[in-house]
Amino acid sequence: MPIHRTRISKRVKEKHKGAIRNVIKGLGRKVEVYKQPRKMECPNCYYDKFTDNSTGKCKWTPVEAIEKQAIHAVDHDDIRYKYFKYGRCPVCRGQGFLTVKRKVWADCMINWDPSSRDNSITYTAAGTEGSTIVILKADPKYYDLFKNSSRIIVDGVECKMSKPPVLRGLGTQSVLIITAFTTEKPSIDSGEIIKDYS
Repeated sequence: MPIHRTRISKRVKEKHKGAIRNVIKGLGRKVEVYKQPRKMECPNCYYDKFTDNSTGKCKWTPVEAIEKQAIHAVDHDDIRYKYFKYGRCPVCRGQGFLTVKRKVWADCMINWDPSSRDNSITYTAAGTEGSTIVILKADPKYYDLFKNSSRIIVDGVECKMSKPPVLRGLGTQSVLIITAFTTEKPSIDSGEIIKDYS
């Protein structure tokens, strides 16, 4: 009975995987990846789970709020306890919860508009010139991070993923491919390339 052999040896696969990761590390840049924000109930007012909003009633008396804020201010510089009689809570602004933004930096190879040669964002008088797409290549360890991200900042430009990240490679998965698109418009003083058709 013939012995089944794989066409690509484990040593070649590992060598290829290492080479790809070294290229990403050498040519890559830092990308800001924002995880899904974490919600925590407002410490200053009562939260109504039914309406997913603040009830507009403070949990504390004026004296209790001052004491709690003084204790909180020892380690923190934000306001978490502030008395209000009724209406909109000054801490959560009537939402009933506080959101904590969490961001992580990831090393990625960045390719703006893969169909063009200059690999930069270009805006025209008629709008963006097909350069709103960005392809990122990263280490597979970032798969869960990108899959569960709320937004990505690439070269200072806010982007959203157009589809879930994909693992690609030789034999085994060795590189993570992320396809995203820009969500921002150019600002007047941004220094971005703007083509003139006049």
